[in-house]
Amino acid sequence: MHTDHPTSSHTASNTNVLTQALWVGLTLSIAIGVGGYASLTWGETVSQLLTSTDKHFWYLSRASGVIAYTLFWLAVIFGLLLSTRLGKRFNAARVFVLHQYLSLIAVGFAAFHAGILLADNFLNRNLWQVLMPFGFQTERVGVALGQLGFWFLFICAFSFYIKQYIGQSAWRWLHFLTFMAYMFISIHVFMVGSDSRALPLLLFYAGSQTIVFLLITYRIIALKQAR
Repeated sequence: MHTDHPTSSHTASNTNVLTQALWVGLTLSIAIGVGGYASLTWGETVSQLLTSTDKHFWYLSRASGVIAYTLFWLAVIFGLLLSTRLGKRFNAARVFVLHQYLSLIAVGFAAFHAGILLADNFLNRNLWQVLMPFGFQTERVGVALGQLGFWFLFICAFSFYIKQYIGQSAWRWLHFLTFMAYMFISIHVFMVGSDSRALPLLLFYAGSQTIVFLLITYRIIALKQAR
């Protein structure tokens, strides 16, 4: 009878943790480097902008919203690559880790995107309005779709940590909420996002959503052919 050696399993576990820690450290290092370069290059301009306007928190919310959408889009792309034949061309383990961590980081930026508005004295929102759908009195439908998308994303991102308790089948069904989240957030971007009127961002949003649509179509066709 074959049994796994406990020392080998423990060593493998430590190696996985170390690898993940290195990836996180590398990501943070790159982010700090880019942020430092940006501060040195455009710091004075940004400082002038912040001191010449009272919309600091509004600008922070807009910027973090774009970042959150981009990270979420990448997480969806990696997830679709894993679920199609296209994923065979990549290292599945690394793609899965990217899919997981990008989802978590997207949740963080999305939470900041909404939470920073609590400090905006012009909007004067409370925590209940920020967290609950239809809490806003203006642009209620567009904002509510974004709030619902955030909660669906939150559930999907943290479902990785309850997968072992609910089972693979239930987890896969729960993970389909990702598509609902992406759809709601995409509509939210076009209905509410003031930056979406800028041509570069408009092209990015349209292009990114087209790629997701094509990958979903490819996945559906591949599933039908497999049957």
